[in-house]
Amino acid sequence: MSAPEPCLVLDGSARAGVRVGVLSGGRWVGQGLSPDGALEGLFGCVEVALAEAKLKLSDIRSFALCVGPGSVLGIRIAALAVRSWSALEPRPIFVWESLAGIARSALTAGEKGPFLVAVESRLKRWHALEVSTDGSLGVPFEAEAAQLNSSGHRVLASSEAAASVLTSHVAVSHPWSALPTFFAQSGFLREELRPDALNVANDFATWSGERHR
Repeated sequence: MSAPEPCLVLDGSARAGVRVGVLSGGRWVGQGLSPDGALEGLFGCVEVALAEAKLKLSDIRSFALCVGPGSVLGIRIAALAVRSWSALEPRPIFVWESLAGIARSALTAGEKGPFLVAVESRLKRWHALEVSTDGSLGVPFEAEAAQLNSSGHRVLASSEAAASVLTSHVAVSHPWSALPTFFAQSGFLREELRPDALNVANDFATWSGERHR
């Protein structure tokens, strides 16, 4: 399934940083990147990406959203934005998952399974999934760093925090630059009428005044 172009692509799933791009002709024609979180940076990135693409929001024919796992706040801000825009002018919304993006990027680069891919969760935990020898993807799960370290597998992650806590960490680039290619491949995107954050955790932290990630 491919998204009609031009497609506005939003990724607020990282603990720090937000990415927005306009995809047309199978490539990025406009991008907005910010080190800030989605709350501060998302809409500014949208403006930058649209301006670089010389388009207006009304020119966009579809939206694509990373639903995580990752920063629940960032994902939900991005999801609320695309749901609102789609409600004002009906346009399809497509989603992809962060761990699947890292896994596909690693496999494309020649990595061989089994290995784990991981992104930061909350409370010093990690979201992860296993990539098997045949390249198939397992079910996402949440774990402590110690559990990933005892798995016996390499752990591929793009987070700067990974190197200090994951003993078998392998640094990889964020798959953002490869997304135009992945979007054209079968099974990467799926259409979602009301996207929300994917959360694989079994429990939740008690609410506090601290900013939620």
